[in-house]
Amino acid sequence: MVGKYKTAETWRDDAMQREHSVSDVEIASRRKQAEAHYEKEGVTPDADTLADHELFILGKMDMQEYEQYLLFKHSQNQGDT
Repeated sequence: MVGKYKTAETWRDDAMQREHSVSDVEIASRRKQAEAHYEKEGVTPDADTLADHELFILGKMDMQEYEQYLLFKHSQNQGDT
């Protein structure tokens, strides 16, 4: 999947065009878990991080693809510093 995209932004944008692969009940559960995590850790994620989280919350990517996406994204960002 990684070779298909030149940037993480392109990958995320493409994935967000997909149908949800989980039920509304599962989406609500995942969103609640994410919000509980933010509260427990005392963090307020920025818009980019929230957009990434939506990929999994909405079932746009399964866990394996999501992990690959994050590795790709963060390895790209290493070159930006």
